[in-house]
Amino acid sequence: MMAVIALASVTLNAVNPMTDFLRERDHSLKIRNYLDSYLLEKVGKEGGVNDSSVKRMFDMVATAADDGADVILITCTIFSPYAELFSKILSRPVVSPDQAMLDEVAKRNGKTAIICTFIGTVEITRKMYQSRCRAAGVPDDVDMYVAEGALDALNEGDWETFHERIRKKVRELDAEYDSIVLAQISMAGAARGMELQHAKLFCSPESAYQTVRGLLEA
Repeated sequence: MMAVIALASVTLNAVNPMTDFLRERDHSLKIRNYLDSYLLEKVGKEGGVNDSSVKRMFDMVATAADDGADVILITCTIFSPYAELFSKILSRPVVSPDQAMLDEVAKRNGKTAIICTFIGTVEITRKMYQSRCRAAGVPDDVDMYVAEGALDALNEGDWETFHERIRKKVRELDAEYDSIVLAQISMAGAARGMELQHAKLFCSPESAYQTVRGLLEA
């Protein structure tokens, strides 16, 4: 029987890259998508995540669990901090691709840079990374960057420019850092084919896949 992986999402900008990656990576997985396309707009209007928006995300995740998903991935960075709590409440494991990636990065030595495209994810991602570092007992120093112009391109549906803005920022930082992190799932396409001279480049779909495989095998 095929393992069912549910994606709980708030935007197609994350749904499509994550779905495409998992299908290419492992044909034995059945991908099931759950989408609340208003939730991201709601968070913006209300000035951040609150009880109401957390409930909407939890309801979506709980529905996926009730439908029999083996593992549930929350694809939106701003809800990533709630994945562990949801896992404790539900009968199915809930995974944040961001946290899976940041756990991996935290185990490495050297300087780390994290690139975002959306300013609203900068502090959330910084705090997540620092919490993973503290859990691993390592220094939590990190430099945060925004790929200028990338979000505007994405909002216009210009994926080529979106990816190039990210790649430009990665190339600028390559010589200065040992690890460069692409914070959001939507950025994964920019990593395709990139060869860096010094830093190791991280994007969350691969880390999420490895976490999912470990859970399924366990």
